[in-house]
Amino acid sequence: MVGKTSVISCEHLQKTYSQGPQVVQVLRDVNLEIASGEQIAIVGSSGSGKTTLLNLLGGLDLPTAGTVHVAGKNLAQVNETERGHLRNKYLGFVYQFHHLLGEFTALENVCMPLLIAGMGVREASERGTQMLTRVALGDRLPHKPAELSGGERQRVAIARALVTNPRCVMLDEPTGNLDRHTALEIQQLMAELNAALSTSFIIVTHDEQLANSMQRTLVLKDGELHA
Repeated sequence: MVGKTSVISCEHLQKTYSQGPQVVQVLRDVNLEIASGEQIAIVGSSGSGKTTLLNLLGGLDLPTAGTVHVAGKNLAQVNETERGHLRNKYLGFVYQFHHLLGEFTALENVCMPLLIAGMGVREASERGTQMLTRVALGDRLPHKPAELSGGERQRVAIARALVTNPRCVMLDEPTGNLDRHTALEIQQLMAELNAALSTSFIIVTHDEQLANSMQRTLVLKDGELHA
């Protein structure tokens, strides 16, 4: 089966929404396989279903039809608790809006997934410090999000996504709110982390330069995914 050897795979994925009597089909027949260390960009017009696809691949939503496998497990065949465990263990998420917790420091934000997974505070702090240092924020550990620039906040979000050593990180418009210089820095950072950690990246983006830096670019159009 496709899902046994890949980090994430989906087969014949469909997603429909009902709006009163009207049924809107967002995804029609999506098939995708992401190998370990692979970098994939998904592009398409606004409203084409890119974020919906990312949410389905990440187990944040369930498909109307078709299957999604994460680390060989069918997400539709496990309960919400197990899906949460799979997300925490194998996946990381980064969004256009960093979603950092404003009352916590950079280090505390990055440690959060480790603490949720049951790791002790000291070990989580060590891991969080190492990851923030890796993204060039080792001198910003005690700073809260409001004290950081937009690029620094996005680096914290990337560190938080990577701190659990996930097999795949999903990024939804990660450079959408950044200026070109900062966006290029984030792009370079992802390339370095991919090379160093063999982490797979799935990136939804309108940023052509970022998309072109990935190994594969796929276009979502009319609910279908095309090379």
